[in-house]
Amino acid sequence: VNTKPPSTKDVDIGDYQETIAMKDINMLIEEDTLLALEKLLTGVQSFPIGTLLQELKTLMDSSSDHDHLESNQESKSKLISLFHGLNQHQGLLPSDVKEFVEKVQNFFNDIIIKQATSQQALKMHNQLLDSKIDLMNKLSSAQSTQTQIDSETSTANAQIHELSLQIDELRTNLEDLENRRDGWKVVVNKCDVQKMNLKAECTEGLNKVKSSFLHLLHRRST
Repeated sequence: VNTKPPSTKDVDIGDYQETIAMKDINMLIEEDTLLALEKLLTGVQSFPIGTLLQELKTLMDSSSDHDHLESNQESKSKLISLFHGLNQHQGLLPSDVKEFVEKVQNFFNDIIIKQATSQQALKMHNQLLDSKIDLMNKLSSAQSTQTQIDSETSTANAQIHELSLQIDELRTNLEDLENRRDGWKVVVNKCDVQKMNLKAECTEGLNKVKSSFLHLLHRRST
């Protein structure tokens, strides 16, 4: 990748003189009518091209590589201003000078694009790093919460198991008690039957004794 601006050694910019010729005027009319009118009326350009070109040559000679243009905001702003002025007067530039200006401008635009792309990539990279840190913190928090939940779940399951065993034992005991209760109910029922039978027997015996006693009293009275 070429990191050096186009050389100015083969371009005779410093000796370029502004001339006012009809062919220049005709060419300029197609590109900038107002500027062409100004040249016809005054014979003077609003922005001296020779000065702009000389400043461009000086700026490019002082910039050894693109790092200078990237880091030096003042040089960058000045270069943009020079391009703006020269682009307004392209019709008056000799072909070799015009080609040189275009090369410099394309080189500079390439730097801006690459720098913007690099800055955007760096910004996205930093954003991803920030997102990663945030996600790692959330993951750590989630893992801690999961560990706590697992511990509580394990404790709860142990309690459920213990209570289930106690419930099963109580159910077994309850069933045994119910069986014993039913057995005693059978005994009570038998006792009731025996009591009723005994009462009936006593009543029958008492009636017999009463009858015998009355019969005996009757015989004595006669």
